Amino acid sequence: MRTSLRPPKFTTSIQLLIVIVGTLLFGDLLPYSVKAAFYSISLTLKSLLLFVLPFIVFSCLFSSLLTISGGKALRFILVLFTVVCLSNYMSTLVAYIVASLKLVNIGLASISFGPNDELLPLWNIEFPEWIPNNYALYFGFGLGFVFSFFSSKLVRQFSIHSKQFVSLFLEKGFVPLLPLFALGFILKMQFDGVLIQSIKYCLPLMLLIILTYIFYITLLFAIVANFNFILWKKYLKNVLPAGLTGFSTMSSLVAMPLTIKAAEKNTEDPDISHLVIPATVNIHMIGFAINVPLMALSILLSFGYELPTFELYSKFAYFFILTQFAAAAAPGCGILLMIPLLETHLGFTGEMSALITTLYIIFDPAETSANILGNSVLVIMISKIYKYWQKKETKEI
Repeated sequence: MRTSLRPPKFTTSIQLLIVIVGTLLFGDLLPYSVKAAFYSISLTLKSLLLFVLPFIVFSCLFSSLLTISGGKALRFILVLFTVVCLSNYMSTLVAYIVASLKLVNIGLASISFGPNDELLPLWNIEFPEWIPNNYALYFGFGLGFVFSFFSSKLVRQFSIHSKQFVSLFLEKGFVPLLPLFALGFILKMQFDGVLIQSIKYCLPLMLLIILTYIFYITLLFAIVANFNFILWKKYLKNVLPAGLTGFSTMSSLVAMPLTIKAAEKNTEDPDISHLVIPATVNIHMIGFAINVPLMALSILLSFGYELPTFELYSKFAYFFILTQFAAAAAPGCGILLMIPLLETHLGFTGEMSALITTLYIIFDPAETSANILGNSVLVIMISKIYKYWQKKETKEI
């Protein structure tokens, strides 16, 4: 019997870890010109992403809204989207509250960035901005919502082809280059003297994010269980296999059959489960809505910045939850979509963007599990609302 040894699969997370460790060990040996060249490549890739990003946002959002309707009643869709938006927004507020406690400081505030210690690019190619991302959000949301009720064969074909382009660009084009995208910024961080401190203090941040997940999600399950301990335990027991599958595969889509199965047990309503879970798997992401803002605020503190005011953060959170509707099912896509928001509304620099990109992908398993558990709470909530409607309509009849 012949057995073939398969080479180990280097996931994006493993590749990024190799980039980080390799930079720590050998980065100082590289000539300045080589570091500057890698930094220039990173800046070019970032500019290319920003150029294509409006179409990615529009396409993903437009296609998702076409899929989610499925001929269902307008009222149900509006309630579903309202609950998703409120849930995502509340999660971003949880991140702001936790960050306001200043429990974790990545510890880079004492680093000074003098002009003599700065790595400069050899070139800087900037692609023009052909449409603002905010306009792409509005157009994608508005047109997707309209055509979800007045669709045609031509519209559906456009949706399919645009999704194929986005999938090809991300999965075959940009996402495989993520380690190279991060390498230039990581080399700059090392040259500027901030990389070792970043790695040193990321473990407490990870622990803080995981504890926030546990507290917030278990509280949500307690609320939908009406604080009934037996029912709360039943809900968590049913969703645990899906959460563990998401942690090991880092994919909510792979775990979706188990998530639907758990939803059927928790709601005793297969129709609602089969509608809500597939429709919201890529737009309702509690883990993402806690993880990214909490990392972003912690990084701001670590670089010596003050926390944004609640008014400024609320504006950022508004665009943040809208952009979540455009997240494609590709590793690292979520944070790539959020980088322009972080830089526009929170004042992120290129080094900060590289740091949060690296940390985000390393934290991806825990975030995926939190997203799955959050969706499991959502479907119970939607089921309760739907059953309340049915009961109310029956009484009126």
